[in-house]
Amino acid sequence: MNDQLQKILIVDDSRTNLALLNHMLRDVECRVVQADSGLEAVDMARNDDFALILLDIQMPGMNGYEAASKIKEHERSRNVPIIFITAIFQDEENVRQGYETGAVDYLFRPVDVDILISKVKAFLQMNRQKVLLEQEVEQRRRTEAALREAEEKYRSIFERAIEGIFQCTPEGEFMEANPAMLRILGYDRMEDVVGRPAFRDRFMPEENERQMYRELMMRNGVVTGFEFRLQRRNGEVVWCSESSRVVRPGNGDDFIEGVLEDISERKNVEFELKRLATQDSLTGIANRHRFFDRLEHALAVAKRYGTKVAVLFVDLDDFKRVNDTHGHQTGDELLRQVAERLQQRTRESDTLARLGGDEFGILLPGIDDQTGTLSFTRNLLEVVRQPYDVGGLKLVIGATIGISFYPDDGKDTVTLISRADAAMYGAKKKGRADYGTFAEYDSPG
Repeated sequence: MNDQLQKILIVDDSRTNLALLNHMLRDVECRVVQADSGLEAVDMARNDDFALILLDIQMPGMNGYEAASKIKEHERSRNVPIIFITAIFQDEENVRQGYETGAVDYLFRPVDVDILISKVKAFLQMNRQKVLLEQEVEQRRRTEAALREAEEKYRSIFERAIEGIFQCTPEGEFMEANPAMLRILGYDRMEDVVGRPAFRDRFMPEENERQMYRELMMRNGVVTGFEFRLQRRNGEVVWCSESSRVVRPGNGDDFIEGVLEDISERKNVEFELKRLATQDSLTGIANRHRFFDRLEHALAVAKRYGTKVAVLFVDLDDFKRVNDTHGHQTGDELLRQVAERLQQRTRESDTLARLGGDEFGILLPGIDDQTGTLSFTRNLLEVVRQPYDVGGLKLVIGATIGISFYPDDGKDTVTLISRADAAMYGAKKKGRADYGTFAEYDSPG
């Protein structure tokens, strides 16, 4: 065993996918064997020993599910773990079908190389332990001592796993939990977790997540990659992903066994990417994309309840002169200060966004009449005109604001923004006006 590399069988009808998986596994201490069809995979699994099979689902002739069923029929390949790899979304029925045919996990394309290597190494380690145990059991002729040692070795894997592994009753009372599970929950002693009625509900504080979890378990008997917020013993909330299933032993009560993983770091990255996608990087306020989304929502609400919405298009005066005279760094800091002042004057229900350059948009939902909006606009202009201190420079700029109203000036986002823009240019064209509505400037002259 020590002189031979463990074998992994990768199965895909695409030569490109086979080459890519082979490349991903280049640094893993194993021998990668390839099959380009389900039929070939079944034949190879019956005539060779593999530690793991990575099996594509969508293949012509014999698909992944059929191949997995055939592999599990043969004594030699029956216990080889299979991980399905697919590029399509798997609904609950397909996921259940996959587990029923013997899969231990799913990977979705594009495959994350770190996750792939982590899972492959774990199964190689388990297979290595399995082979060693089989050799020892055979050597000692299945003596009682050999069985005890086998149990201890598998227990070692259970104890050392970095993911939380558990068994619990359907009512949420833990029957068993490994040290990693205790760490995730924030406990030190096994007795603080095991044997406590309905303990599971204590660390899943969101009622909607608990309800969704129960419904999935009752309907499917399995959950895969179920993400939820977990409250630890000290009150800290972390994001976790759980894959578990109902076990029905036949000679005892049903129970749930599963694996729990702390995915807080990944979720935080997702939230940060989402925030960056809707936030202006210079000023920290909403960007143009976010402004359009909020306006769409405000118009839907206004249409439903018969209320009004105002859209303000704010263009800074003399900003180009500041950039040309003092440089872009000074101009950027000035924009940040303008955004901060405008933000201080808007309500929590309003939306302030930088639409581009020195142009800002302000959305005022749920207004009663135009009088209040005009008063708000005059106040904004006064705020913008106050002197700015930018790195010791005293700067003064103004602004011109165009205003459009829903439903009077338009009933969709593009029309309202373009007409607020037109009102702003109309006010600039008049020379002395520093704000105006579309109704005032919708005709030449």
